[in-house]
Amino acid sequence: MFGYIEGYSDTDEISYCPFCGERIGTFHADGTATCSECGQRFAVIKYEED
Repeated sequence: MFGYIEGYSDTDEISYCPFCGERIGTFHADGTATCSECGQRFAVIKYEED
């Protein structure tokens, strides 16, 4: 399931790949990270309910 989520991603919140579980070593300036093991690029968005 896909949907639209608005927010900011901070690479300080990313330590492990949510797809394969490997430790992340490649971070990008746009707040995303790329897993060197499986190649997935992703962001972590913190969601707070109102």
